[in-house]
Amino acid sequence: MNLRKYISKNYPIVKPFEGINSIEKALLEHQYLVIADENCTFYGILIASDIIKRPHKIVIDCFTKKESLLVDDTIASALKKFKMSNSFVLPVMDGSDFIGVIEKDRILKELETKNNQLYSKTLISEKAKNNFLNNLSHEIRTPLNAILGFIEIISQLNKDDSTINHEKCCQIIGESADHFLEIMKDLIELSLLQSGDEVSINKDNVDIIKILNELKNHFNKLLCPQNKKATIIYLNSESSLNLYTDGEKLKHILYHLINNAIKFSDNKKVTFGFELVATKNIISFFVKNDDYNIAKKDILKMFNIFEKQEDIENELNPGLGIGLPLVKSLTNLLGGHIKVETKNNEICFIVSLPIK
Repeated sequence: MNLRKYISKNYPIVKPFEGINSIEKALLEHQYLVIADENCTFYGILIASDIIKRPHKIVIDCFTKKESLLVDDTIASALKKFKMSNSFVLPVMDGSDFIGVIEKDRILKELETKNNQLYSKTLISEKAKNNFLNNLSHEIRTPLNAILGFIEIISQLNKDDSTINHEKCCQIIGESADHFLEIMKDLIELSLLQSGDEVSINKDNVDIIKILNELKNHFNKLLCPQNKKATIIYLNSESSLNLYTDGEKLKHILYHLINNAIKFSDNKKVTFGFELVATKNIISFFVKNDDYNIAKKDILKMFNIFEKQEDIENELNPGLGIGLPLVKSLTNLLGGHIKVETKNNEICFIVSLPIK
């Protein structure tokens, strides 16, 4: 993280050749003063200890040269400079230009707030933590075992052996590798979002019809080898719309929602699409599935990290319990919000994003 968000351009000023008596009151009130002349030429920063060292002098004589921060400094390097200078406020320079000041307390208070937020996020039940670790071990081990197992089989076979479908083996290896990479990508992205680190957003004009068609085709192909009978319905196939957003993150959001809907569809119907709400300048993407019973208390826990329904129809629910927390974090990152609606046995996830 850089320092730009902490820079203050509102600061008390004193002229370089004023007498000490005229600025003592201002210094007591503001704790520090920026020395600058009528042409806004910056000379330095005056704090109480400067006057104590050189009493009864004009301002410019009392000023003691201090460390300065660079606009592209990191938080760590800034705190190091604060420690070296023994000052609670330092100037920020962009090359030779003075652009403002940073008070150490402002950085420390925000870091303390972030630390408290991260701590509160880790106060998850021991059961949830243990489930996550068990699921993580299983989810990573499964694709790796498939990759390594089929590589070993292929390495020991004669290419002319007609009893083995080499193409099928390679396909399984590729799918397992993709599965493994998806798991690691989700873990890395969620850890960045949860830690408060800045995550880049690459906005462009995105063809959302193309994205939704790609998702429909992907999941239709995925269902065939799994013998799933869920019907995937895309309601906006004839529409045309571009949206200025991060296309990869939007696709990631919808991928997780559709994938979740299919997992819990019990071979029923999964419907997705979007609606324009022109009066509110938003577009709402929806993913819903039929015949899914869930208690209200479980809906509230859906977006908690590591929380998930462990069984589906008496079978182990694959996944780590990070999909919906990741969806919520990415939606917030794009300036939108997510909500869940239930009606009879139907559950619907709605992601609303600003049009501009």
